Amino acid sequence: MKIHGLLLAAAFLPVALAAQEDRYAQITNPKLTSINKEPPRSTFTSYTNEADAVVNDRKNGTFRISLNGKWKFNYVENFADRPTDFMDIHADVSKWPAINVPGNWELQGFGTPVYVNQSYEFCSPGYAPYWDKPNPPYVPKEWNPTGTYRRTFTLPADWDNKEIFLSADGVRGAAFYYLNGKFAGMSKDSKTPARFNVTSLARRGENVIAIQVHRFSDGNYLECQDFWRISGIERDIYMYAQPQIHLTDFKAETPLDRDYRNGILKLKVKFANETGKETPFLVSYRLLDGKDKLIAQSSTRVSYGQTEVEFTPKTIKEPLQWTAETPNLYTLVISLKHTNGDIIEATGCKVGFRTVEIKDKQLMVNGKPILVKGVNYHEHNEYTGHYVPEELMLKDFELWKRYNINTIRTCHYPQQERFYELCDQYGFYVIDEANIESHGMGYNLNVGGTLGNNPLFTKAHIDRTMNMYERDKNHPCIITWSLGNEAGNGLNFYVTYNTLKALDSRPVQYERALLEWNTDIFCPMYHSPARIEKYAQNPEMTRPLILCEYAHAMGNSLGNFQDYWNIIEKYPILQGGCIWDWVDQGLAAKTADGRKYWAYGGDYGEYGTPSDGDFCINGIVYPDRSVKPQTEEMGKVYQNIKFFDFDPAASVVKIRNDFSFTNLDKYDFHYIVRHHGKEIYKGRIKDIKAEPGQTVTSPFLNGIPATNSSTGDVRIEFYAAIRTPEPFLPAGTVIAREQTYVHTFHKEDAPKQAFAGSEEDDRQVVFSGPHFKATFDKQSGLLVSYRYKKQEYIHNGQGPRPFFWRAPTDNDYGAKLPVRLKAWKEASYQEPKAESFNVVRDKDITAVKVTYRFPQTDARWDITYKVYGNGVIKVDNHFVAENAQTPMIPRVGLRMQLPARITSLTYYGRGPEENYRDRRTSQFIGEYTSGIQDMYEPYVRPQENNHRTDIYWCTLTSKAKEGLLFVADRTFEMNVSNYPLESLDSGESIENGSPRTEKTNHRHLTDPQPEPSVDLFIDYRMMGVGGDDSWGALAHEPYLIRPGRQNAISYGFAIVPFDKGTDFKSLIYRY
Repeated sequence: MKIHGLLLAAAFLPVALAAQEDRYAQITNPKLTSINKEPPRSTFTSYTNEADAVVNDRKNGTFRISLNGKWKFNYVENFADRPTDFMDIHADVSKWPAINVPGNWELQGFGTPVYVNQSYEFCSPGYAPYWDKPNPPYVPKEWNPTGTYRRTFTLPADWDNKEIFLSADGVRGAAFYYLNGKFAGMSKDSKTPARFNVTSLARRGENVIAIQVHRFSDGNYLECQDFWRISGIERDIYMYAQPQIHLTDFKAETPLDRDYRNGILKLKVKFANETGKETPFLVSYRLLDGKDKLIAQSSTRVSYGQTEVEFTPKTIKEPLQWTAETPNLYTLVISLKHTNGDIIEATGCKVGFRTVEIKDKQLMVNGKPILVKGVNYHEHNEYTGHYVPEELMLKDFELWKRYNINTIRTCHYPQQERFYELCDQYGFYVIDEANIESHGMGYNLNVGGTLGNNPLFTKAHIDRTMNMYERDKNHPCIITWSLGNEAGNGLNFYVTYNTLKALDSRPVQYERALLEWNTDIFCPMYHSPARIEKYAQNPEMTRPLILCEYAHAMGNSLGNFQDYWNIIEKYPILQGGCIWDWVDQGLAAKTADGRKYWAYGGDYGEYGTPSDGDFCINGIVYPDRSVKPQTEEMGKVYQNIKFFDFDPAASVVKIRNDFSFTNLDKYDFHYIVRHHGKEIYKGRIKDIKAEPGQTVTSPFLNGIPATNSSTGDVRIEFYAAIRTPEPFLPAGTVIAREQTYVHTFHKEDAPKQAFAGSEEDDRQVVFSGPHFKATFDKQSGLLVSYRYKKQEYIHNGQGPRPFFWRAPTDNDYGAKLPVRLKAWKEASYQEPKAESFNVVRDKDITAVKVTYRFPQTDARWDITYKVYGNGVIKVDNHFVAENAQTPMIPRVGLRMQLPARITSLTYYGRGPEENYRDRRTSQFIGEYTSGIQDMYEPYVRPQENNHRTDIYWCTLTSKAKEGLLFVADRTFEMNVSNYPLESLDSGESIENGSPRTEKTNHRHLTDPQPEPSVDLFIDYRMMGVGGDDSWGALAHEPYLIRPGRQNAISYGFAIVPFDKGTDFKSLIYRY
């Protein structure tokens, strides 16, 4: 391998001096962002011919050696204990254990994973060795976990006379690199590549690479993101080689002209000549379309000493334009050639013609406004932490397409390079965010406050911003640059904003700029629908509003999401947002007996380890990417085709195209008519052609058929499906749907029945008929036994009783409802005691009337049970909390327990998934059947789940096909489970109503255990789950239950027994 003596001496002088500096001083100097690191550049791979450059298979390039795999590893907790001779090629590391690379060391048995949101992971007041508070730029000196990696690799002979580079695409911590015993360099930015020219250090044959990573450095002060604080090599690491005359960077800009008709290719290429000779060569490019047809080309000769070429802009006539809906890409091949035309080096990348701008108060792509239907995307793998292999990333892409997501915010750092290539290819808009967050320092502009206004950190802010920009600048998917997240504002962000604006035409955004000048988009967090509407109505507002975070999806959440979009779609200046966030950041763990669960903050380390509990469990999907009911709701609300203003008499429906670039003529439309949930007809809606933004009125093919009963429930469902297969979406995939009614449920009166006879004593009243016996306890007022044809339907005497509580959701804890609404929990669990118990017998009725008082809440509940001779019990409820100052009510309903033999549920109402009053637009009314054990929704932290709304009737049956039918007067809400509420209730919080770090019980999905009974709630209503945020916001007013005399509640239902062979639907009447 050829080494130049003079160059070697020059290179080693600063390196040697740097290596001799005090290590602690190096890792606490924010002006020292790296040592010997190559300047940031765009993503490209070196090839020896243009054919390979067109294919651009980066990981299988000729001159690339992956260093992923097993490494030797040493771990110490204390800084002073770190090995110091590890880089020596003769050092004995044979006793070091192995570790997987990429992968965070805390998830491989070394050290402690820490999850915190706003604070720094080395701070936990009062608990050594943690600091009480941050002190930038310093970090703990004695206690600083350090991981040391080492392995060998072999360089082949054909790498001789080449420039050799080491690239580590992402290392969490301050990383020091050594090759063959010599210092190669250092880097602190964990989320962009650290590349080092190691030509003078490498050798043919076996090489020894060693890396030492310090968990804490001044870099941590800018990486205070809301995710797991874990360490080590977490992205690909590899060696690569380039010829001595080689590309160093290029910038390809591909905007459209003013008419958005023709494209313009602007290309600047940078290169280096390390031969030491005045070697003339050529720089050329070729632009190929999607079928590899040549569209444009140019070539120019460069002279010695020249390091860049800027080609004359080239007009491309009417190119296929790139958008997230139409991700049309062209292949740009850039080559360095000898003057005889032989290739020295070639590379390729995909480019897309598009223009992103802000005009007329809107964010525009190719001259048209878009709606951002987005999510925030952290790197998370339930097994490996921050290491996300491509197959898992592709699973995310598939789900994004399936659920109508079009925008990804890379919270809160640049993603791995492959992510952007896939977004270019498959069509996603990207908000690319710099690896900057200093949340733990607050937002105060004064000395000691935000690092965004601290000159000591100016260089680090610029460095991280440029690392992002230079790497990602050529990707068409990126529509805005984000300066960072929750890092205050001030001098440093003024500088980075101006830097990006001078380099690139795309908008720049930053949430903490609020409405200051250094953001082109107003991108607030967690503004409510009412608040964004107020912005939209203010004529002085000129910047588009796109919520960088909204709809905090923690636990059982995403309430009022449809409400958000009703407002967003009303005002052009409102252009959507990105849900927080995509995936629950739970880590796979197992109980002692081998059951899997997902761990979160506080599950690792000794008492006092910093933790924000389950605040990392905010995903629209579970850690393993299985979907939740919230996923369905998001997909429904985000759909780009709307059906509305259905006219059953004329058999027409209006269809609106909410795409920005797609005509609806590429989709198939059909409808289904259902009578009592059963499909009775389906047909096509032909010839739907609607331009983006257009609404068309469409007749049905054959109209709506007549039904057998004018009193039946008749509903119609509309669907739009993909006609031609698309990536991740086969033909026939439904991308939009809606349900409306022709006429709604109307039950006939039940045949007249005689009332049951009764017997009573001092303790109870017993009603009986030929096949049933119903027993009421006079003291408690409860229906304690209900037997039909010798089968008991009340478990352990627990008949219907008023109940007002639910197992608190994460949003409930955030709003401190377990404390604020505690009176309703006490009311629910007070010993049932009837204030009055009366048996009414006359010629018109035989009934039990029970009154309950709840002094904690100044509330009264009256129940009337009418008992018929055939065993039917009609239950009428009247409830009033007379004092309007009484706290709002979590639920109003009756709770009862059924025996374990009841295993199956069929109901007519909203389903098939869990739904609530503020999260149900995705759940259609129909008939659904499920095993009761399958109704449970396994949230990472157990909480309220499994609710259903708009229930007209339901049956609960045994395997013997006998059971109970519950028929609503109008509709009721329902919850049925083998998991009693108590097994899901984490109890009162320890931290002032918000158990972010500790809970009293039921922390994980393996903690609740099913009971040999069925917990059944027949509710008038449960309050919504909310979701504007998870630290104080309530469900919206229409979804709350307010007390007060004027809000008296009445609802009723019938309990109807049936046995095997009985068609229970023949028993559905108005009782």
